[in-house]
Amino acid sequence: MRTDHSTYSDLKAYLAAGNDTVLIPVGATEQYGAHLATGAELRICEMIATEVAEKAGVACTPIVPVNYSAMFLDYPGTLSVSMPTLEAYIFEMCDALAGQGFRHFFFINIHGGSLGPLESVCRSLRRKHGAVGGLIDVFTVMRDVSGVQFSTKNAPSGHASEMVTSVALAKCPELVFMDRAQATPQLRAFTEGVKTVSSGKVSLGKSSFQVFSDISDYAPIGTQGDPTAATAEQGHQVWDATVAYMTEATQKFSQMSFTA
Repeated sequence: MRTDHSTYSDLKAYLAAGNDTVLIPVGATEQYGAHLATGAELRICEMIATEVAEKAGVACTPIVPVNYSAMFLDYPGTLSVSMPTLEAYIFEMCDALAGQGFRHFFFINIHGGSLGPLESVCRSLRRKHGAVGGLIDVFTVMRDVSGVQFSTKNAPSGHASEMVTSVALAKCPELVFMDRAQATPQLRAFTEGVKTVSSGKVSLGKSSFQVFSDISDYAPIGTQGDPTAATAEQGHQVWDATVAYMTEATQKFSQMSFTA
């Protein structure tokens, strides 16, 4: 049930029937390499949240469209707000829903920049309303459950790489420009002996530490990995497995309580 596709009487009946779970997709509008539109991540997140809500029989809000995406601001079209702004916006939206009777807030998240703000929102909702807050990361589930053997060995699930490009080909092909797809050269290390992993992580020996770089510092084309082998067939396999898992997770989350 999409809240913005339903009347208030439909939602009143949903709550009156003892349902209090709402999915809140949190997306991002940001550069996704030369071959994916800046709205690809946004579209994927909203589509999967909507489908999961339908299968799980729960409510789902419209997507939060802008995230903390400062690591991509070198690329035109990237939209970004500060973490405090993101946190305040989402909390006030959820506070309004809690005032109507919603008590289980499950965030369908697709971007690392929102992790801190969403944890804070969930803890604030618990303190103020006794609500249960949780988060499921779309790309983590895709990596863990799809079972797809990707062609590229270098960061197949990296930013705009083979996994997400395959999903975009399957679900929103109008946002994909495969004639512009290219493999990312080796990621630039910031000093000898360390390996760059992402816009916030480098590895050294058996562990790693944080370095808050921009993606343009180590991958000028704005991607990680190689999207050129992506296929819609792979994307459908990733999507179906992910929706199945997230549907089960949503149903389990809806039953959770912090009180004995």
